[in-house]
Amino acid sequence: MAEPTVTGVAIAASAITISGSFLGVGYDALLAGLAGGVISLSYLPTMTKKRVAGSLITSSLLAGFFSPVFTMAAENSFPAFLKLGNFSHITIAAFLGMGAQVIIPRVLKMLSDFEVKK
Repeated sequence: MAEPTVTGVAIAASAITISGSFLGVGYDALLAGLAGGVISLSYLPTMTKKRVAGSLITSSLLAGFFSPVFTMAAENSFPAFLKLGNFSHITIAAFLGMGAQVIIPRVLKMLSDFEVKK
């Protein structure tokens, strides 16, 4: 199991706050993605501090950038989501943060396997 060290989480949290303020991403989604990333680290093999920080940063940024898109899609597809308000946005961000360690490697593998047909 990868135990999230205090140093790794502190580095990731500060990087997330700085990048989020520059990029204009919502802090609530970034922090929900960070929480999801910390939860998913307990199911991964042991990693170095740099990998832990990188994993948490990518989890947070994925959640921050894509949770508004998925929230709007869910609210348009299922009107019951409108009654949840901001809770649906934070919940989707947390799930994206939890799944980032699986989503990102799979997307990169799909892109590397993709061949341009001539």
